[in-house]
Amino acid sequence: MSKLNLNTAAVESYLGNRRIQKIVTIVFAIGLTAVFGLFLSLHGAPSTARIKEIAKTINDKAHGGHKGPRIAACHADDNSDTLNHTLADAFLNATDVKYAHLRDDKFTIAMQTYRRPKELNETLHVLLKDPIPSLHEIVIIWNNLDQAPPQNYTSAHGVPVRYRASPRNSLNQKLLPDPSFATQAVLLSDDDVYYYPRDLEFAFQAWRRFGRRRLTGAMARCTGVGKNGEWQYRMCARGADAYSMIITNLAFVHLAFLEYYSSDDPTMAMIREHVDDNLNCEDIAMNYVTQMLTREPPLLVRGHKAFFNAEPAQGISKAPGHFAARSLCINKFAEAFGCMALLEETVHIEIGP
Repeated sequence: MSKLNLNTAAVESYLGNRRIQKIVTIVFAIGLTAVFGLFLSLHGAPSTARIKEIAKTINDKAHGGHKGPRIAACHADDNSDTLNHTLADAFLNATDVKYAHLRDDKFTIAMQTYRRPKELNETLHVLLKDPIPSLHEIVIIWNNLDQAPPQNYTSAHGVPVRYRASPRNSLNQKLLPDPSFATQAVLLSDDDVYYYPRDLEFAFQAWRRFGRRRLTGAMARCTGVGKNGEWQYRMCARGADAYSMIITNLAFVHLAFLEYYSSDDPTMAMIREHVDDNLNCEDIAMNYVTQMLTREPPLLVRGHKAFFNAEPAQGISKAPGHFAARSLCINKFAEAFGCMALLEETVHIEIGP
């Protein structure tokens, strides 16, 4: 796996130049909105229904007597992938305009919690003890249905901490596009895992420069194909050359992808129902959404220290059948979209000396 070393100064230098271009970009984007409207009237929105049409062509060509996965990868055919890129560009260009009023120099943490007050308080203590320059707000998604959330407060460094009570205990709640979010970037997080503050700031700057169209975060996962042609969920082996997912225990994502995930699209509704029924796989689903819409793989970012993870010994990921259940999700979601969307990435970013 290739490594790209960066330092914060280099990232900020790039961002300084980017700010100069921002006004030009917004003006161009406004004009592009009209083009996008015409595109939609002629071709339809980049919905999963349109993606499935492309996927059928991919699968028909991929299964011309050759052995391989039962459900082909979405990028198996160059011509179909070109059209897929067109749909992706239309979606992204429209969202650039829609979210231009939100801050892109700050980020919000969306942290889900369920009956783990000790872990939650320890994580908040670490994140709020020292200043994190780009942290705008922490939103706690409170899934304790039988307990009222604590009062909102502001940290000593001026970071608001807001509790959002969930109507149901669902993993999908963390992926809702909160209408009160004031930033384009959202760090999806669990209550027992975190980057240390310096590394968190670096990871955000890396997302701004390299990861705006990707899930960008700390925990990589891999996929493979079993003897039966089914896709398999795998932990990445030590020294693996590539990975295909960043799980949402600790990952930056653009707000636009949360909106698509939570939309009325029938395929997304089915996927959210599967997540609720099985208490699993929302992270795999979000990888499908981002990679299907952008045709870009995820991005692994490492700091000076390894991220902290206090996952309990009896957590969901330790349950019997966990890997089989997640492999089932990969195949079920591939069937829903018509092809397997996950792409391999060989590069990761580490903070420089």
